[in-house]
Amino acid sequence: MGMRRRIQAALRREGLPLERFPFSCSGTRQSSGRNSGEFRYVRCYRFVECALVGRSMRVLASILCLVLLFATGCSDPAQFRLNEVELLKLQYQQQAKQEALDAERAQDVVDALTALFGTPDHPRFPYLLGDSDPARDLVQLENLNKAAGAVSSNRSGEHRGLYREHCAQCHGITGNGSGPTSGFLNPYPRDFRLGKFKYKSTKLGQRPTDDDLWRVIVNGIPGTAMPSFRTLNESEIVALIDYVKYLTIRGRVEYKLLAELAVLAPDERLIDLDWRRVQTEFQPDPEVGGGDARRDSYDDQLAALVETYFDEVNLWSRPPTKVPEIPDWLSQRDSVFRDRVNEGRVLFSGKANCAMCHGFTGLGDGQTENYDDWTNQWVKGANLDPRDAQACAPFLDAGAFPPRAIRPRNLRLRVYRGGDRYVDLYRRIANGIEGTGMPDSTALSEQEIWSLVAYVLNLPYEEAQ
Repeated sequence: MGMRRRIQAALRREGLPLERFPFSCSGTRQSSGRNSGEFRYVRCYRFVECALVGRSMRVLASILCLVLLFATGCSDPAQFRLNEVELLKLQYQQQAKQEALDAERAQDVVDALTALFGTPDHPRFPYLLGDSDPARDLVQLENLNKAAGAVSSNRSGEHRGLYREHCAQCHGITGNGSGPTSGFLNPYPRDFRLGKFKYKSTKLGQRPTDDDLWRVIVNGIPGTAMPSFRTLNESEIVALIDYVKYLTIRGRVEYKLLAELAVLAPDERLIDLDWRRVQTEFQPDPEVGGGDARRDSYDDQLAALVETYFDEVNLWSRPPTKVPEIPDWLSQRDSVFRDRVNEGRVLFSGKANCAMCHGFTGLGDGQTENYDDWTNQWVKGANLDPRDAQACAPFLDAGAFPPRAIRPRNLRLRVYRGGDRYVDLYRRIANGIEGTGMPDSTALSEQEIWSLVAYVLNLPYEEAQ
């Protein structure tokens, strides 16, 4: 740390505060064919040299960087962050039982999650049924190892640490949407832990398919800071898809464990890991003993944890909703299309009630005081007014983002975040958009939904009257 402080002091003297730059000395995996020290600190070298060049400091930069090349490391391994916002919300709900939510008991949640899912550098996945576990088709450990850890590559060009290289700056190491750039983005990056994904082919309450996640990664999300990653190869995209599922499942299990923690009696434990340490495959350690009562208590705790895990895994096996055959008139733009546009216009302000949020002219100027589920999760859960900055301050200190009302889409801009294919627009109307005020359309027929699609496609070319 002494060397790091000296580097900071040198940069500050030159008017370049170190905290403003992406300087990191975190260790990385040694890649084959490279000296680990050289590989570990080459990025630090380049940063310091570039920061000081032009300020009569090139010699100092070279000296500092030569020292860094032979250093042994200067930061702790990456860690998953506890969901302190949810913990605080539960404390607000359980004022009379805060003893069940103290730091020691919260550590039980951290220990259980580490036993099940490992760490950011060494991920695990708890295939509790062994080789027959259906989760093996859901998440492959090989893909997790490729996406996890620090950024590195070998001589053949195979990349590791894909998530940190491409995703963590926005979505955060934990997948909580709290990366270094997140506070500057609108909308905020997705927090995977809630298990809700907006643009998917499945129904509300169900997880997306691999194809859904593939499409978002490859195409990006128009109108947001989510870029396209179509330059990645197929194996890299598949690895990131599995890692997103891994972070989501881990986050959902964490939510459920915290909820169970909140209702425990003062003398109860969430899971007695002191009595029986859990290994990678969740097998007990035979060297640790205990009485029959403690053994039975542990078995009950373990059964509840296993049930929580399988409940979440099973949510990823739902098929996409079927989209009826796309009508020919939708692409021909003939008289039939114009009739359907007129029908869609009536539905938009009538039966479908789209105008309530999107406005009668589709400008997105209807209901503008709603909040998405990522904000409502703690605002409504703690019974807070999102406009009360003082009341929300403890949650912001715990890691929540300042509440922002979500604006309905301005349909006249022809920017469709979930995709602009006919099938994408159909599913947005039929299935709704998870985590927002956009509901599904169970009361509409297939023809009525296609008529709304036609009207939405025609809106950018109509006068706003």
